[in-house]
Amino acid sequence: MDQAAEADPDLKQIKRLLSLPHEIIERELTLRRADGKNQYARAWRCRYSILKGPTKGGVRFAPDASADEVSRLGFLMTLKCALLDLPFGGAKGAVRIDPGSLSTKERYQLAEAYGELFSDILRPDHDVAAPDVATSKEDMEAMIAGIDMHENDDGRGAVTGKPEDVGGLALRQGATGRGAVLILERLASDYGLELNGCRIAVQGIGKAGLQFARSAAECGARIVAMADSQGVVANGDGLDVEKVSQEKADGMLEYSDAPEAILKQEADILCLAAISDAVTSANATDLNCAMVLEIANAAVSPEADDILARKNIKIGPDIVFNSGGVCASYLEWLGYRKGGKENLDNVEEMWRDRLMTSADAIAATVNECEGDWRLAATLYALRDLNAIAEAQGLFEA
Repeated sequence: MDQAAEADPDLKQIKRLLSLPHEIIERELTLRRADGKNQYARAWRCRYSILKGPTKGGVRFAPDASADEVSRLGFLMTLKCALLDLPFGGAKGAVRIDPGSLSTKERYQLAEAYGELFSDILRPDHDVAAPDVATSKEDMEAMIAGIDMHENDDGRGAVTGKPEDVGGLALRQGATGRGAVLILERLASDYGLELNGCRIAVQGIGKAGLQFARSAAECGARIVAMADSQGVVANGDGLDVEKVSQEKADGMLEYSDAPEAILKQEADILCLAAISDAVTSANATDLNCAMVLEIANAAVSPEADDILARKNIKIGPDIVFNSGGVCASYLEWLGYRKGGKENLDNVEEMWRDRLMTSADAIAATVNECEGDWRLAATLYALRDLNAIAEAQGLFEA
């Protein structure tokens, strides 16, 4: 925001308004483990901005979750919703726990407990949850059950990314990865790239990374390397993404290098679809690509941004390229508000149109930012929020 306010002095007041979240709720969650003992875990819900309406954002289960993290991610979601012109402010939720340590039954109980713990917050017209890191559509169904335990019986409208039989949209599954490729197709020429034949390395073999790789390969790109927390698999002629997916599921992947080697992979595009701060000042000089595309939130640190700029590596910012998920979630929420998803027409077309409109707007803004795509996206979002705040009379005359 500092950089954006320097580029456009008219944004100084919105910078002040957004310098702190609207509210962060921190509570303690109790989980009954299989051995009969209670485990206590910190849980958060950050509602960063209510300028545009109810807040919207995912819930993650992670051992390093913190109030600072949910605040940072809630801010990014606020910008993302503004870019897409959605009637939402940004939010984020988290539980500080290692999800890998949980049984299926304990995991259901955890998601249900989160819904119950924040049932006073999670409502269709107030705050809407969704899947995030280490959470799934099954977790969302459990969360709905927790919300509905109390007087709030509107759980289906307060959660998106649900299974289809409880009101979820088929579009939501894989929407983040598919949306990233759709936006990349639209902006490839602006970035000086051609997707057909493009060499792409992907950090992350999870939901978003796999779907991105599949969709990019369908467009003619070559996926030359993929990495997870165990290592890198690579093939200069192009990997079979479905084979990689199956071998990972079976625990049969044959790694050729350590996980961090993916950052040094020679490629046209390095897609970061795993963790925040994957590229920092400590490793930014190692990159050997023309473009870094963020699907993971805040995958490139601010200090690394400056280093990449000096190396003439272009950035595909997270608030642009991972927006397909929240756009699909909006349509799921809209279907609920209209009395059922069957009352939505041409969902896929609505989703594509909104993503393309946002991409085009940022492409037009980048001309005044000397090719800095993150600054262009931030400027566009803050100008939208600034106009709304002015209309609401929130600034001094």
